[in-house]
Amino acid sequence: MQMKTWIRALAMTAGLTLLQSAASAGEKIVLADLTWDEPRAVNAVLSEILTTTYGADVGLIAADQTAVFAAMAKGDGSVDVHPAVWSGAQQSNIDRFVTGEGKVRLNAKPYNATDGFYIPRFFAEKHNIKSIEDLKKPEIAALFDINGDGRGDYWPGAPGWGVTNIYRIKGVSYGLEALYDPIVASDALLKTQLASVEAKKEGGLLFYYWKPEALHQAYDLVQLQEPPFDGFAMDSKKGTPEYKADGCYNYVDPKESPDWLTKSRITCATPPQPIYIAYSASLEQRAPDIAAFLKRVAIEPEDVGAWIYAMTIEKKEPAAVAKEWVAAHAERVKAWTEK
Repeated sequence: MQMKTWIRALAMTAGLTLLQSAASAGEKIVLADLTWDEPRAVNAVLSEILTTTYGADVGLIAADQTAVFAAMAKGDGSVDVHPAVWSGAQQSNIDRFVTGEGKVRLNAKPYNATDGFYIPRFFAEKHNIKSIEDLKKPEIAALFDINGDGRGDYWPGAPGWGVTNIYRIKGVSYGLEALYDPIVASDALLKTQLASVEAKKEGGLLFYYWKPEALHQAYDLVQLQEPPFDGFAMDSKKGTPEYKADGCYNYVDPKESPDWLTKSRITCATPPQPIYIAYSASLEQRAPDIAAFLKRVAIEPEDVGAWIYAMTIEKKEPAAVAKEWVAAHAERVKAWTEK
């Protein structure tokens, strides 16, 4: 009798597992299509696994990052996944939609990324530029004049990126904008300008950039020295080990104040920040196997760098890069997908 009961229970469990897997099969999963190479690469790998392992119908949609979080929180399938959440730039969205409302989830193991101000190495060595302080010399600023107006120019990021606000704040806080103008444009335009500068080996180019990214393998770049990070001064960081009332990093989100640029102050290097995959909490009911997979995905910085290099330098299609990587890393992928 006990044996029959155990067999029935086992059969019910197996049946429930099959039903959950069937529920995930054919599920429409919409990934946010963002404007730089990192999320494109991550989306390709997620798409490969979602389609081959779960039979999902994967789509892409372009949207502003705040709109992506709001759509994931709605839970209606309009957007299900954000592939590359830079936590430092998206803290207000994390505070609201993940911590506050609980309608968006983050994967359990993010990877760390770094960013800073960069210039080409040949230019740094020619003019002995090593730090942010060196940029404050008028004769140095003039070397970064792109549009011929006599003032220096710098790229803080692309339109719609949260980090663009952070590097505008740095430009003001360091006093750079007394001598430099910010040029907010697409990263494709930046890369075109950088390719021209590197080909001619003349002209200055000052820009925000990050790692992991294949640009560092394509060109020899120098990250300029900034004062070390000593703490976050925002109220949202109170109670954390990184909080310091007079810390060097005080970021006011534009959604919180129209005077965000003058109320903010960042006078130090940005600390390494976790990069997450975010997904709608509604997937836990709509497609529980897929939600569990997204929770377990654990990407390494070296993975992202290799994917982007294959896409941008070797000119491989993202889908082909993803298929090749997934096949070569079956054990890692199995750890993300097995129950």
